[in-house]
Amino acid sequence: MLNVDISNIWCSVSLPTLLESEEEIANAHSALTDAPGADFLAWLDGDLQPEAAQIAEAAGRIGEMAQVLVVVGNDSAVLGARAVLELLRGRRHNLRPGLQVLFTGSDFSTQAWHGLSELLEGRDFCVQVVGRHGDGLPEAVATRAVRWLLERRYGTEKARERVFVATDPTRGPLREIAAAEGYAAFPLPRTLAGHASALAPAALLAPAAAGVDVGRVLAGAAAARPLLELRTFDNPAWLYAAGRTILARRGKRAEYFCPQEPDAEALARWWQQLFGGRAVLAGDGLLPAVARLPADWQQMAALFADGANPLMATFLRFQPPAQKVPVEMDWKNFDNLNCLEGYTLDYLQDQALLGAIQAAADGGVPSLVMDCGPLAEETAGELLYFFELTSCLCAGMLGRDVYEAEAPAAWAAHMDRQLGRNAD
Repeated sequence: MLNVDISNIWCSVSLPTLLESEEEIANAHSALTDAPGADFLAWLDGDLQPEAAQIAEAAGRIGEMAQVLVVVGNDSAVLGARAVLELLRGRRHNLRPGLQVLFTGSDFSTQAWHGLSELLEGRDFCVQVVGRHGDGLPEAVATRAVRWLLERRYGTEKARERVFVATDPTRGPLREIAAAEGYAAFPLPRTLAGHASALAPAALLAPAAAGVDVGRVLAGAAAARPLLELRTFDNPAWLYAAGRTILARRGKRAEYFCPQEPDAEALARWWQQLFGGRAVLAGDGLLPAVARLPADWQQMAALFADGANPLMATFLRFQPPAQKVPVEMDWKNFDNLNCLEGYTLDYLQDQALLGAIQAAADGGVPSLVMDCGPLAEETAGELLYFFELTSCLCAGMLGRDVYEAEAPAAWAAHMDRQLGRNAD
C-alpha cells in the first residue's frame, strides 16, 4: 500500500497550516465523488472480471496474429497504458516475449514515421486506436496512415480483423469509423473534463497483449479505494494533494517528479501530462517537471543548491527485488571503491535517495517521498488510481470544477485555422 512521507516539507509548511486545509480538501473530495452526477472511476465499483476477460481475449488474438502491436493515440489513457507496460517490463518473465508494442500518434515527425514503417516491414502487426473521440490532429493523421499500411499489407477484409478501437461508447469519429469498418470496439467511458482514464479496461489492451495481467492491475486500483477514500489525513492522497497545493501557495512554482526506477520514466511522463492538464490550468498550480534519480540530480544539483529557485520535489521509492546484486570487487582498486565491499545495488539506490533528499533540504527545497511497494501489477493499478485522484483533488483545491469540459488548446485552434480545417 502506498505511503506518503511529508516530514521533509516542514521547512516550508507548518502542521497547523496543513490541518487548516482539511475542510478545503474535504470539499474538493466531496465534489469529485459525492456530488449528484459524480462518476469518478465509477466502473471500479462493479464487477471488473467480464470486461477484463474481453480484453484478455482480444489480447490473445493479437498475440496469435501479430509480432507487433501499434498503439495510436496521445491522451492520458495511452500514456497510462505505456506507463504500466514499461513499469513492469523489468519483470520480463511475466511478459509475452514475441510481441513488441510501439506507440504513435503524438507528433508529425517524418523521420519517426519512416522508422515505424521500417520496423513493420516484413512483420505481422495489429493496431489499437485509443481516444475518446479520435479527432485530435496528430492521432487522426496517424490513424489514417496505419489503416492504409494495414490495408496495403493484408487487404481491406483481413485488415479489419487486426484493428481494435477503444473510444466513446456511443459517439465520435472513432466510434463511427469502428461501426462503418466493422472493427472490434471497446468502450472508453467519459471521465473528468472529457478525458479517458488509464484505468478503463479498454485502455489496458496493449499491456494485456504484452502479457500483463490487467485483472490484477484493476484489482490493485480497486483494493486501494478504501484507503484513498478516507476523509482524513490518514489518506496518503490527502497528504500529497494538500502538501503540494500549500507549497504552491507559498511560492513554489515547479515540482520535480523523481522516480528511482528507470522503468518509471513513462509513468513520470503520464504524471506530467495529468498534473499539467488538470492543476496548472487552474492558474495557481505547480509546473510539473521530471528528473531521474540519480542521473539528472548529478547534473542539476545547482538548481536545488541554495534555495534561490522556487522548487519542490517528489521522490518515488520502489521495493527492490528479493534477489540482491552485489557491487563487484576490483582487486586493483583503480577507482578506490573497494570500500563498497558487501554493499548491494539497492543499498546504493537508497543512499542516492537519502542524499538527494538531504541535498534538497540543505537548499531549502521541500520534498515528499512516496513508498510505492514492489513493482507488480497491483502496484501499477494503485499508482494510476492515486495520481488520477490527487490530480483532481489538487485542481479542486485550486477552485477548478474537474467535471467541466476543458477549453480547446490554443495551439489546436491555430493549427485548424492555418490548415483550413473545418472551414466552410
